[in-house]
Amino acid sequence: MIQEEKDKNRKRNQIFDPGLLDKFYRGECRPEERDRIERWFIGLDHRKEINRKAEEVWDKTPETGKEKTHLQEILYKIHYELRLEEYRKEKARRRTKRLRRMIASAAAVIVLVAAGLWFGYMKNGGVGNVYSELHAPYGSRVRFELPDGSSGWLNSGSSLKYPVRFRGMKRMVTLQGEAYFDVKHNSAKPFIVQTGSFRVIALGTSFNVQAYHDVNDEEITLVQGKVVIERKMPDNTYRHLLIMKPDEHVVLDAQTGKINEKDLDAGKYVAWKDGKLIFRNDPLDRVVKEMERFYNVDIEVKDAALNKYHFHATFEDETLFEALRLLTISTPMQYEICKREKNPDGTYKKRKVILYQKKI
Repeated sequence: MIQEEKDKNRKRNQIFDPGLLDKFYRGECRPEERDRIERWFIGLDHRKEINRKAEEVWDKTPETGKEKTHLQEILYKIHYELRLEEYRKEKARRRTKRLRRMIASAAAVIVLVAAGLWFGYMKNGGVGNVYSELHAPYGSRVRFELPDGSSGWLNSGSSLKYPVRFRGMKRMVTLQGEAYFDVKHNSAKPFIVQTGSFRVIALGTSFNVQAYHDVNDEEITLVQGKVVIERKMPDNTYRHLLIMKPDEHVVLDAQTGKINEKDLDAGKYVAWKDGKLIFRNDPLDRVVKEMERFYNVDIEVKDAALNKYHFHATFEDETLFEALRLLTISTPMQYEICKREKNPDGTYKKRKVILYQKKI
């Protein structure tokens, strides 16, 4: 046992010859020499013991011109580099472990998604009618691209349901809310937007559909191309209603199918996709409706007398406060922004704005 310890100490002492220490200090050690020094340091538990052993070897060396200050510099460098190497190795181990967990998690998600898709596929008779649904949170806009290359924007508080692959003789999507579509042309396969009360049929066209569930009217705006509007009947069949022309905007009564309004200024109705609000001689009720969605607020008109006013404005980078201030410049209108109320679950309700007539 004693002899074994002597042999170990002899091997450790052999490592610390001045030439090897100097080579390490200058960064000239070969890999095997660096491994020898590293094994010696790892074999000793405390830095103090390492220094003592190194000094013993240094003092016994017959060479001159070697001061202990130089030895301390060498030892510091050795300690620093070996600890740095250990840190890098540990960091790499943690990174590898984290990556493996991420891969495992991703694989689990892929399996779940694949299982869900397969379930949807089998549920629909194995014909591949698997759907995806896109949502735009309140106060936001979301850009989308469909499987056929058509693209567009989904407005605040809206959802769009579409198949992961368009099959058969038509490309049908279901919209709740508002969306702008830029349809890729395909004369053999019409593009159909299904809402609660109507459907819009196009081939290669740019148009906007607004069909929020809490509003009776639905609005369609045609930018370019041609669309056919059909009304959904009680027996789930569809009846032809009208063909729209470019730059035309129509407001349809969801209950009767009656055309309530027509406008030939399409631009202001699709400006939201570019982050703008445009009003051109628009009544207060329209201004309120658009601002509520754009800024994700609830607006209450306290005085009915304000409804007689019409507004001409363009908002792009303005905050809610700036937009309200600008609206009050040209009309005898004032506003109050209420403090947000807290829900029982800790979240907050929408900010509320009250509009009322300025007292003269």
